[in-house]
Amino acid sequence: MQQATILIPDISGYTRFLTKTELSHSTHIINELLQVVADTVLKRFTLAEIEGDALLTYAKGRVPREEIEKVAKEAFLNFHYFLKVIERDSVCRCGACHGSSELSLKFIVHYGYFEEIKIAQLTKLSGPDMIIAHRLLKNQVPTNEYILATDQYLEGENLQQSELSWMPAEDNYSIIGKVPYQFANLAHLHNQVTSPESHEDFARLFGLARSFELQISAPLPMVHQVLTDNAEKVNFVQGLKNVEYDSAINRVGSSHICEFDGDSFDIQTLQDAGDEEDITYIEQAKSIQTGQSLLAYYELKRFSEVETLLIYRALTGDRKPLPEPMADMVYQQAADGLASLKNYVEGLHLRSRKAG
Repeated sequence: MQQATILIPDISGYTRFLTKTELSHSTHIINELLQVVADTVLKRFTLAEIEGDALLTYAKGRVPREEIEKVAKEAFLNFHYFLKVIERDSVCRCGACHGSSELSLKFIVHYGYFEEIKIAQLTKLSGPDMIIAHRLLKNQVPTNEYILATDQYLEGENLQQSELSWMPAEDNYSIIGKVPYQFANLAHLHNQVTSPESHEDFARLFGLARSFELQISAPLPMVHQVLTDNAEKVNFVQGLKNVEYDSAINRVGSSHICEFDGDSFDIQTLQDAGDEEDITYIEQAKSIQTGQSLLAYYELKRFSEVETLLIYRALTGDRKPLPEPMADMVYQQAADGLASLKNYVEGLHLRSRKAG
């Protein structure tokens, strides 16, 4: 048996987030957030296990309280900074992508004995103190953003020297009995979370570009979802053989590769802005074969509950109007492609109405 400091960062609001939102996107976001926390905590602690919404980490020996507070503060700030990045860059309008800001972070700290059990390639920690640390994830602390440290860990610590305001409490667990601890609220750290820089407004560039309009008999949210979901493109983009993307969620700054016979295009999302009445989505497509690029502008206007007006504009990659006859070719290709989008989305809407 060895002695160690056990630190468990745990995402608050995980269960509600996972059960009340789209599973594929909510799972992806949780994994991203756990990685953000791990990048901070694992500078000092060793990862023993990933437990859904929590990281079980440890460091042999007693880690000073000041160091625990420093690690927890840094992880908390990085966590909430990344949530602001998701909010800024979000293209998808699903509940997961727009509800992630409700998540937060808490920390459990304990000190005690553990034993390493090796199973195949994995090392699992075992012992009574590991059980205590896990049980403390369920407690009576009246907030969801805090550090909870057991008296067993805090023995000999002078909390009066801490920058945090610690309060005593205890919880009673079956078999284990009473576990006394101190907790410190971390909510005040929100004031220290920096905001990411805003992106360039590309929409203002398209004032002189020729426009093409198309009316689609489907609600604006459905049209937007299909237009911006990279996995949907194989259903309406003519001649598309395959789509490879760097993330399961399309965000501003993310990119994907569309493969066609004879050429492939690296497509980067530049902007997604607006509200339920009017959304502007802009991306840049660069030919891998020729290196030429094109800026494509899509504006979706809510015409009615079940009608959407789509406005398309295009510029060269260096932000200039398309020269003739290139413009005729590009807009004709766009008209054909958007007609396929229209047919596909209207089919989806019709089937959803029949099913509903």
